[in-house]
Amino acid sequence: MSEVRAKKILTDLVKKSGCTYSVDNILTMFRNKDAKYSNKRLGALLTQLFKTIPNGAKYVDEFVSSNPKDSYAALVLLLNNFLQDCKNLQAEKSTVAAQVQPPVIDSVSKRAAIFESPPLSSTRIVSDQQITPENVQEIKEKIVKATSGSAVNRSSGVIPAALVPQTFEYMAKKGTIVSWNFNYEELYPMQNKNVAAIPLSSQEPIVMKELLDCLVGVKGSLIVPKKSIRTVGLFPVEFEVSDQIEESLRDIVREILPLASHYSQVQDFIAASSSLESGQVLQALRAALQAIIKDYYLSITQLEDLFLKQALTFHKLLYFLRPVFHTMEVLAETVTAIRQTNCRGGTVLTLLYDKIIATTGDEKSRKVLIHLIEMAAVPYMEMLQLWIFNGVIHDTRKEFLVEHHAMDLNENDMMDYWEKQYIIRTDKVPCFLNEYADIILRTGKYLNVIRECGSSVDYQQNVCVALKYTHSDHQTYIKAIEDAYNYASSSLLNLIMDKYNLMGRLCSVKRYFLLQQGDFIDQFMDICEEDLNKDVDELRPMRLENLLEVTLNMSSARYDEYNDDLKTMLLPYGIVTQISKIVKKEDVFLDTLGDTSQLKGIECFTFNYNAQWPVSIVLNRWTISKYQMIFRQLFYLKYVERILCRVWIANNRTKQFAPQTAKLYRSAFTLRQKMLIAIQSFESYMMIEVIEPNWHHFYQNIKQIKNVDDVLKYHQDFLDQCIENCMLTDQDLLKSIINLCNICIQFCTFLADATSMEPTETFSERVERFHSDFTNQLMSLLRKITDIATQNPSQKFINLIHRINFNSYYSDNFDS
Repeated sequence: MSEVRAKKILTDLVKKSGCTYSVDNILTMFRNKDAKYSNKRLGALLTQLFKTIPNGAKYVDEFVSSNPKDSYAALVLLLNNFLQDCKNLQAEKSTVAAQVQPPVIDSVSKRAAIFESPPLSSTRIVSDQQITPENVQEIKEKIVKATSGSAVNRSSGVIPAALVPQTFEYMAKKGTIVSWNFNYEELYPMQNKNVAAIPLSSQEPIVMKELLDCLVGVKGSLIVPKKSIRTVGLFPVEFEVSDQIEESLRDIVREILPLASHYSQVQDFIAASSSLESGQVLQALRAALQAIIKDYYLSITQLEDLFLKQALTFHKLLYFLRPVFHTMEVLAETVTAIRQTNCRGGTVLTLLYDKIIATTGDEKSRKVLIHLIEMAAVPYMEMLQLWIFNGVIHDTRKEFLVEHHAMDLNENDMMDYWEKQYIIRTDKVPCFLNEYADIILRTGKYLNVIRECGSSVDYQQNVCVALKYTHSDHQTYIKAIEDAYNYASSSLLNLIMDKYNLMGRLCSVKRYFLLQQGDFIDQFMDICEEDLNKDVDELRPMRLENLLEVTLNMSSARYDEYNDDLKTMLLPYGIVTQISKIVKKEDVFLDTLGDTSQLKGIECFTFNYNAQWPVSIVLNRWTISKYQMIFRQLFYLKYVERILCRVWIANNRTKQFAPQTAKLYRSAFTLRQKMLIAIQSFESYMMIEVIEPNWHHFYQNIKQIKNVDDVLKYHQDFLDQCIENCMLTDQDLLKSIINLCNICIQFCTFLADATSMEPTETFSERVERFHSDFTNQLMSLLRKITDIATQNPSQKFINLIHRINFNSYYSDNFDS
């Protein structure tokens, strides 16, 4: 403990010299962390300290001439040299004046006499001559004389100053040790001691001094840490106790040594977590442990003072160390668990919290662990405060519960921004914040959206709350989190609903994708039908875009202020494939190289919508793809309805035919009417039975929302309900509906080609075949719908069955 001795020596020098600086100020100056003090100035300070010391200039010159880079280490070595010189000088004086008067030793020299001893060679009883039987008696008499007499009072346990235990000065003068943890044996090799021949009363002080040193990580010669192969810091340190020590003393030493082992584990952790890579939480925990170790040092120093006053016995030592044992054991177990799991950030706080819960009933352990978690949580709560008040993450070591992925905000797809730019690291969420992790994430996200919109985030200016984790009072920081969330959510909601008119945007999307704007859809199909009947590979997207612009300007849609965001789009696959991708949660816009040789324009056409930020949070690509699913189904049904109606117009031409010919066409037109009723039933079911009620429910929910996530939730619920009740999530049902529409289209094509032909028997057979195919496909579809309605009762599905099976027209076949 050269640094401890150096501080004591420095205290005496300050008192003698009358220096105006305190000891702590002097030590701070020599640590010279900011390089404020030159070696010349520090040398001048030493000159003042040593002005009352004979030959004091020698020590000043030694410091200045060495020009040390580490001035603090140089000061410690200088003071230890001064201590050694004082000890040697006092030893010489004692030798001369021993016969005249008792030695008078000043405080510095007294400490030197206690802590330092002459080399082992000066204490040898016999010179280099060989020990013979003749001089054994002489040796025995010298030992008895040295260890007996009035100076030793065995009953009181008082030890004469001449027999106070000695330590040995380090043989090499090298750099100071960062932490005392048996890590200096190569720098400062110790001399061995031989105490086997010493009586028990003389062994006690020597062993006690080594034991006190061992408790602060100083290796001795009688108590030595084993150099076994072990993972540093993960397993307790084991010690070898010399067999020279009397057996009863060895037992007491072994009883106390676990404290040194616990201390070593804590010191290992402190040293291992000193790197910045360990993160802010471990750095804060390390600082708390260092403060506890400082108090531990103070406790051991107090015991050393008792030892110096010859008032400390092993039993007293054991009694005084009992309270310290438990604290160090808890610290050792805690730091070992942290190192074994290699945890960081919020995971460390969870580990500490779990240990507190596990020690219920053990108030001493709880008190220590609560102190650790409250200190370690300080940087984490600062990161939390910065996030929920400013939407900023300062987390260089990935310790915080929110992880940021930088993304390009110029993309049209804002789903990735909302869902992926900020995500929760579940392993870094402290268990005491598990319940609030989601609102913590959303709070910062809301603030970031507000900032991206160019609005200010001034919550912290209105409410200045320093978040602090207190184990006994969770409500303080929980209330701060909830208040910050309420502010952020309401601010963003007002911004997106009022300034950016979200509901106006949604109504605009409804007009086009859900066919609410009837005149626009009719005019658009009139002008585009010829193009949509072509193979998709023959279509020119730019022409469709121009036709859309013409239609928007001709119809009542021209009064929609957001119609510029509506675009045309040709997907490389049919509606069944798109729905399959959406059900599997695949990106419906990535597959642009599919085989389109067998697809018509009507099968690939859809609308797209380019919503601007921040409305694109709600109307993102994923949401638009769901709108497209509903649109494509409705648009295809509307297309089939149009061509069936066109066949009805051709029905008037049959009046000029002969009665027999008209009878043949009459059966065809009867089938056409059945087809039209079925298609219109599907179309009206989707729009009247499904979309409008769900939209009304969604609109009512929007009036009660409290944050943007509620908007997202209700909007997604609306779309999911529409898709499910429109039978778009079941591929078998959807394929049946598409096949039914295709039969209708083929039938209309047949009639269009056959109206100019003379009727023959082949015509009747073809009509009958279409009738059979249509009826079978429709009956199969109705049975599937019935099965679904049975498994998952839904009034809407039953309504569809009643619409198509009007007046039980298909009841006989259907029941079969």
